[in-house]
Amino acid sequence: MSDLTNPALLLLVVCPGCGGELAESAGCLTCARCGKSYKIRQGIPLLYPPDAHIDHLHEEEDLARMMKRRPIPEEQFSLLQWQKSKQEFWSVVRANIETPPKLFVNIGCGYDASFREFEQQGHTFVNFDVTYDMLSSLRRDFGGRSCVAGDVNCLPFKKGTFDYVVSIDLIHHESGKLLALLESFRDLLKPGGILFLEDPNAWGLFQMAKSILLPKPVYRTLRSTYHRLKGTSHGPADYEFPTSVWKVKDVLRTLGFERIRVYPNIAYPGISEASFRLYRSLGRSDFVRKYHNYHYIISAVRR
Repeated sequence: MSDLTNPALLLLVVCPGCGGELAESAGCLTCARCGKSYKIRQGIPLLYPPDAHIDHLHEEEDLARMMKRRPIPEEQFSLLQWQKSKQEFWSVVRANIETPPKLFVNIGCGYDASFREFEQQGHTFVNFDVTYDMLSSLRRDFGGRSCVAGDVNCLPFKKGTFDYVVSIDLIHHESGKLLALLESFRDLLKPGGILFLEDPNAWGLFQMAKSILLPKPVYRTLRSTYHRLKGTSHGPADYEFPTSVWKVKDVLRTLGFERIRVYPNIAYPGISEASFRLYRSLGRSDFVRKYHNYHYIISAVRR
């Protein structure tokens, strides 16, 4: 009897260290090529590479705990915008996928339980994240059977496997490795498969303070002071300067993607109510809604 919640995952995963085939034995997945073993915890395989950055993993675990707590009043408006932006994102996905059965992977899935809708339609949906607790929550609270823990910089999946690769609010965390990261996303897709991205846009109209006008050390100091005075839990991270929607499009073209589309995002999370009203006014322009919102949505097809 398999210890995996979904034994069919064995057909999709590989050793994150060497890319070898994995076989299950005694509560572990063991690589036939290099002999490395990976634990299975509560049905979820822990496929972290041997050289995983432990400090980074702890940072992500701290962030996961912060995301799960009840937001303070000052964050309520931003949270509602964030939830709305995800609704918009998944509506774009729905409008661009074929009838089931198809195979999805959500890279950096977090606590997002949207997979349930697609599984109910007959699709297979793999949730992937660096933080085990997030995956455990999806399994326990929402019945997620296909969950894999690992490092986005060493994706433990067979190439050319998925019909759709989904990633929300992740690539700015690794913006210094943008080309390699998007290349790894491309490699997971079958020919004709679609990549769906949503991520912060540093060059948005309301983000110029941190993307253009202020040097990074100055901005980091100001942001730390602001949130300390406000009593919020946010602080400046190493990825405070995410990449722009134009740069992402250029990288996707370089990697051979075609039919690259940018979609308007009306929710515009991450700004004040006053700024949001101004954005909605300016957002009558499709260009502003597409390229000057805080979160952009992109779909792109692998050749």
